[in-house]
Amino acid sequence: MQQNAEGLTKTYNRFHNYAELSADIAELRSLHIELDRAVAAAYGWDDLDLGHDFHGTKQGARFTISETARREVLDRLLELNHQRYAEEVAAGLHDKKAKKPTGAKRGRKRKAAGAEPGTPVQTELF
Repeated sequence: MQQNAEGLTKTYNRFHNYAELSADIAELRSLHIELDRAVAAAYGWDDLDLGHDFHGTKQGARFTISETARREVLDRLLELNHQRYAEEVAAGLHDKKAKKPTGAKRGRKRKAAGAEPGTPVQTELF
């Protein structure tokens, strides 16, 4: 970025441009692949084919993992989240019987007793 006097936006616009073939952007793409593989390995997901390439997204064509890999990553993360939650419940960290505090919540308006509809109600922030 310093060498090209570019910020993040311009750099990543180049990164996601399939016609961009410069060595610095190719290296940045390689670093992203390496990082993504390292994160997948940290989760024990060495079996996952991430399928890095240019793929269509809601933001247009992007250099990213494949849609199949993206969905698999999200599915695995959701499953992991459920497992962790179950472990926390088993450890007593989520007491469902504990009462929640009552009273006004910060930033919410409360209806003033006897106030006319449409009358502004002052709220407490803290």
